[in-house]
Amino acid sequence: MYQRIAAIVPKGFGDKITKSLNYLGITIDEKKFLGFLLAFGFAISIGIAVNLWLLFDLHFLFGFFGTFVLFVGGIYMWLNMAAEAKGQKVEIMLPDALQLIASNIKSGLTTERALFVSARPEFGPLEKELKHASREILAGEGMERALINMSSRVKSVVFERTLWLIAKGIQSGGQIADLLTQLSDDLREQRAIQDEGKAEMSLYILLILVSAAFGAPVLFGVSSFITQILTTQLQDLPTIDPEMIQQAGGRVSQITSFIPSGEREILITPDFVVFFSIVAMFFTAVFAAMTIGVINSGKEKAGIKFFPIILVISLLLFYVIRLVLTEVFGTLL
Repeated sequence: MYQRIAAIVPKGFGDKITKSLNYLGITIDEKKFLGFLLAFGFAISIGIAVNLWLLFDLHFLFGFFGTFVLFVGGIYMWLNMAAEAKGQKVEIMLPDALQLIASNIKSGLTTERALFVSARPEFGPLEKELKHASREILAGEGMERALINMSSRVKSVVFERTLWLIAKGIQSGGQIADLLTQLSDDLREQRAIQDEGKAEMSLYILLILVSAAFGAPVLFGVSSFITQILTTQLQDLPTIDPEMIQQAGGRVSQITSFIPSGEREILITPDFVVFFSIVAMFFTAVFAAMTIGVINSGKEKAGIKFFPIILVISLLLFYVIRLVLTEVFGTLL
């Protein structure tokens, strides 16, 4: 059943899910996983949409499609971010691993044996990949092919290019130990340059966080409370009959434009301002998180992990500001 459901998934999206599962080492049929994901997301979206409709009078279709997109998109983003986190761990440990492999080769070990011996627990995910590659070589797989297969299981451009260079060096018959040592030094230098750049950009990240998580909710909280005060005071103003002012000799056209009549209603309500503020803070958190991701790693999706933090802080501070202002200036309402 799940495989039939997965047949409706676009091929591009299905391939991305398959790659993410492969990067994480999850051995499961991708079609069954996709079918289960869609079926479970469909069921849970119906349940949440019904509850939103009954409790908050939210339109069923809006709640259903919103929940379904958030659920499926959230699972996809989690798989993607987990795969990238694994790749980053491999990149961090790669220079030390290459240096250790080079030392083992210089000591007289064969290449496949050097890979297996160099697989240490402190290397994290890289330990498993080194052991897997050494087993493939012992089983008769070519050295170059085993390295290419290893790069296909880790989502990292640096790791992929490094293994490609090693494979080309093996094909050309070069000194593998010297090549690994040189690659290790280059990767350390590259990592140092990246860390220096991140340190210089930390001030910009801090400014974005402060603006999105603290500045925006304070401004929205104060403005929404001022709107509430003005609305209350305008509603409490007495209604003045323009004919009485005309009889008194006043100029009606200049006065009545500032005096609410009994038939005039306020179009912008405090509830609308609060709703607008929440929506604005939501999109502010989204774009702030994406901007941080671009500054930090060059990818917008890398900053999605900051979105829940920024949004929660913004909403909490927004309601705290409104609560404090209500306690201090409550007599004006």
